[in-house]
Amino acid sequence: MAEGLATVGIVASIAQLIDFSAKVVSRLEQFHSNTGEVPKSFRHISIELPVLRSALQQIGEAVKASSVDDSTRNALIPVLDGCREQIVQLDAILAKTLPAADDSWRTKSKKAIVSLHQDDKVESITKTLRNYVATLTFYHSAASSTLQPLTGKGLVNISRSFC
Repeated sequence: MAEGLATVGIVASIAQLIDFSAKVVSRLEQFHSNTGEVPKSFRHISIELPVLRSALQQIGEAVKASSVDDSTRNALIPVLDGCREQIVQLDAILAKTLPAADDSWRTKSKKAIVSLHQDDKVESITKTLRNYVATLTFYHSAASSTLQPLTGKGLVNISRSFC
């Protein structure tokens, strides 16, 4: 019973993260369509969040299929919580700094000035998210690896190809 609740909890956490990241990417895409470009400090985020979303979807599917043991699931929870915290912070910064199409000239100017002061914070969030993405990617590649140690003929053939 507890295992089922833990699975539901982590799947819900992953779904929430996917939703948050989709919201941020959508906000950036909307800004891009309105202005023709994404602010420099947000360009990396707009590229990297879809990768995070994809990794989260794959991990969520593995959790649903019960392919993830309890200790691994428990180890993933702080990573997911950290990702959520960073994405929520990023969303708050976007809300403060990206002007909407219907904002007045004065509001747009104010947001442009505020955005200049957020560059360091956005860079810090980007670095932290990269670390989480690296952790999730490492986990996913290790969990899905089907590599077997090479022995015998296979190893000899590989050795000969390098000579």
